Amino acid sequence: MSESIKAWAYSRIDAPEDSHGSLKHQDQQLCEYAEKMGFEVVGHSQDLAAAYSLDRPGLKALTDAVMEGKINSLLVMDSFRISLDLKKTAAYGAFLQSFGVRTYSPDQGMLAELSTLEETMKTGNNIQQTSE
Repeated sequence: MSESIKAWAYSRIDAPEDSHGSLKHQDQQLCEYAEKMGFEVVGHSQDLAAAYSLDRPGLKALTDAVMEGKINSLLVMDSFRISLDLKKTAAYGAFLQSFGVRTYSPDQGMLAELSTLEETMKTGNNIQQTSE
């Protein structure tokens, strides 16, 4: 029997407010993807903030869920929702990987390990297609 996939949907936009409903739209897309893949979404968080700092309330909620063992998958629209700084994204990816958390995107499937993102972006090979 395989382990169920417990996912967290994380959305972020770089704006002072969400006047166009972008966060809701991102979350909806992530939830639809989760349903299609058979994942159980056990939590959601969102941030209205620039992506250079990792000090954001929504990302902290995600981090807490990872550390408490509540999830084994992260759903994001793309890796830039974590950070625009590849080193910070890679460091956060290493943190996720250390807890066995995989990262998925509706458009790209399972993302390559975020901890190796800087190197994979240089080679242009930033995604893995999976049948999970």
